[in-house]
Amino acid sequence: MKTALLSAFILVCSPAAFAEPLAQVQGVRDTELLAALVSAIGERDTSTEAPATSAMRDARTAADRARRLLRSRGYYTARVDTYVDDTRGASLRILPGPQFTVGRVDANTNGDVEARDHALEAVALPVGAPLLAQTVIDAEARALRALQSEGWPDAELLEREVVVDHAGRDGLITFRFQSGPFSRYGEVSRETAGWDPQFIARISPLARGDVASREGMLAYQRRLDDLASVRTARVGLADPVAGTAEREIEISLTAADRHTIETGLSYSTSEGAGADMRWTRRNMFGRDETLTLSTTLATLNQSASARLERPHWRRHAQTLFLNSGITRETTDAYDQDEIEAGIGINRRDGRRTYGAGISLDTSRVTDVDGERDIITAAFDLSGAYDSRNDPLDPTGGVRLSLQLTPAITFGDEDGRYVRVDARAAGYFRLGDNLVAAGRARIGSILGTSVSTLAADQRFFAGGGGSARGFEYQSLSPFGSDGEPFGGLSVVEVSTELRWRVTPEWGAVAFVDNAIASDINAPEIGDMRSAIGVGARYYFDFAPVRIDLAAPLDRRSGEPAFQIYFSLGQAF
Repeated sequence: MKTALLSAFILVCSPAAFAEPLAQVQGVRDTELLAALVSAIGERDTSTEAPATSAMRDARTAADRARRLLRSRGYYTARVDTYVDDTRGASLRILPGPQFTVGRVDANTNGDVEARDHALEAVALPVGAPLLAQTVIDAEARALRALQSEGWPDAELLEREVVVDHAGRDGLITFRFQSGPFSRYGEVSRETAGWDPQFIARISPLARGDVASREGMLAYQRRLDDLASVRTARVGLADPVAGTAEREIEISLTAADRHTIETGLSYSTSEGAGADMRWTRRNMFGRDETLTLSTTLATLNQSASARLERPHWRRHAQTLFLNSGITRETTDAYDQDEIEAGIGINRRDGRRTYGAGISLDTSRVTDVDGERDIITAAFDLSGAYDSRNDPLDPTGGVRLSLQLTPAITFGDEDGRYVRVDARAAGYFRLGDNLVAAGRARIGSILGTSVSTLAADQRFFAGGGGSARGFEYQSLSPFGSDGEPFGGLSVVEVSTELRWRVTPEWGAVAFVDNAIASDINAPEIGDMRSAIGVGARYYFDFAPVRIDLAAPLDRRSGEPAFQIYFSLGQAF
């Protein structure tokens, strides 16, 4: 009676509490084992489409599943009887019997005694422990990893032997491996086709003479795969050099497309239409250098720029970049013609990125204060953390960034200031097809007045990249001519609820808030808000989005709504 009550209690507390079990279980007193049996036996298929089955057939199916579970738990003498109970339901009466234990453990490595010792040390299966199938599998995996990471990178699994001794109620286990030769790293192969062989060798994390490791080779392969000019990479070892354990590191690289062209289109009722085009050439000089030429033709701005990146400059994961460009902006707030150039270094450390650089730009600014020539020299310091699972359509993770820019201006305006810009975004999956996303930005300029700044160094708010629903730059301080002038601080907060309706279509609802202020402390209490909805059509690489947004506190002269069309999520 107690066993029947225990069985019922386990069933009620299991995820299948309201499902009909395939068979009832009697005779098992161990609650953990009983719960495992109930889960392994499963539920009865009661759908109208399923064919009718007899109770005895269900009992036999359940018994087969129970026996497999019991053997995996070391119950090799378990007895499982099937019967139909008084309610004409399938039932099992199980007598588990004794649980077998681990007896002798050995390893066979085809005569390599040192490999055998390494494998047995990693197995770590104590004699007398329960003989569990998963424990044996895990021990075998530990031994294989140990061999592959401690000098036998070619090691492979062979079929293990487990002999069950019913008299001793234990198991005699022999793990079997094809170990291959003990190996140390030699030199990196110099046959690297269109890449500088010294560059390919320099980014290797493998040192000549070190004990060979499959994980180390995979780490090198991942570094090569990450090169922009490489489509696929393979790292292997040649045959051992006669009389030594050294093996040359062989590299096989398949090149990515040398040139690519990318285009993009955007449109919004507040910012007009825009088109972007980018041409990229990879592996310029054989060290994975990338040259990118970009141009933008849009209602508010036209620009052309060039950027040259040299990865792994002086050390792994450190990129040197040079950039230059010309820009013309024509907005309600200002007109600006700008020429800029800069040089900098970015360093990546896992999900963290650090950067430093210097830039010089000269701008001719025409605004409410007249026409001025402003030259700005700046030193940029930046840091970021990015755990997003997809940069174009994230469904999880966060992105944090902070940029500090001490700068001086001279020409028609003299000033010294520090510009601070901090941003954060987070993505949280609420269900299989539902994602909550949020972002925040806060910025401030310390040490100067707005009029000494080039126009693109001021803070503006409003528009598609800030607060949808408002006209471009309209949430900014205004000049004496009644047009946006820009401020010394900004704050923005946005939230979105993203619903993937079908594999191709999605819908969003969002709230955007923003304000720019003419003092260096953001005036959070003065933020304006807008709400909106949007649709997404998902391609393989990114979604196309269209958003409709309206201000919550619409004021006289403001449009009732704004429409935005672009590629990728809003943030």
